[in-house]
Amino acid sequence: MMVPFTSIGLVAIFSSLVQAYVIPASNISEHPPCVESHSTFTNSLDGWILERGSTANNYEHSADGLVMKITAPNEYVRLNDNSTAENLPYNKYEGKGFTFNGTSYMQYGRFSATVKSADVPGAVTAVILIADDGDEIDFELLAGGSETITSNYFWGKKIVYGANGRTRDPPAKPTWEQFYTYTIDWSPERIIWYIDGVEIRRTTKAEAGVAYPSSAARVQIGLWDGSGVSGTAQWARGPID
Repeated sequence: MMVPFTSIGLVAIFSSLVQAYVIPASNISEHPPCVESHSTFTNSLDGWILERGSTANNYEHSADGLVMKITAPNEYVRLNDNSTAENLPYNKYEGKGFTFNGTSYMQYGRFSATVKSADVPGAVTAVILIADDGDEIDFELLAGGSETITSNYFWGKKIVYGANGRTRDPPAKPTWEQFYTYTIDWSPERIIWYIDGVEIRRTTKAEAGVAYPSSAARVQIGLWDGSGVSGTAQWARGPID
């Protein structure tokens, strides 16, 4: 069945990376002095590279920052997963999203991203620290319903989905109606997540044990369609219509 696929957009401003070890990708075994960097995205992508598969069709500059978009698949096909008791719906084809990676690594430090998320259920706006070995610390922003802000971390050597995620409501208006600043403060002993400077979650190495993220990581920002797998589509409040 062919039906229109919703157009999706968001504006994201990566505001600062402070007190972090910034390590060239070619030399991540050595720690140079801490430095501060700041990107506004209004007219430059210096220090950022497109993830494989992302194209210039999925973003544009604006006075507010970087506008990210999901483009529709060539065909829209809604399916149901008969292996689940709920016969969960999902889309056979996903829309094309967008991901940017920082070109420098940090191993412990603090970064903040000021973001207005996508407003369509099923679209996921992501602000992530991601290591080459799979270690990850993130915020992911959903649309529709309550508790649309998720915080999570993963240990790359044994990724367990659903174990470390937490959800919460935004401080005031929905995340797609106003900008919030999302901050991850990462040290060898603890991870703290903030929204607009207010601590919302804290995890310690003592609590996480061996599963504590510790590998040098890059900042990654993106927008992706969560509709292509049953279960994931429902977590993302989709699938996208």
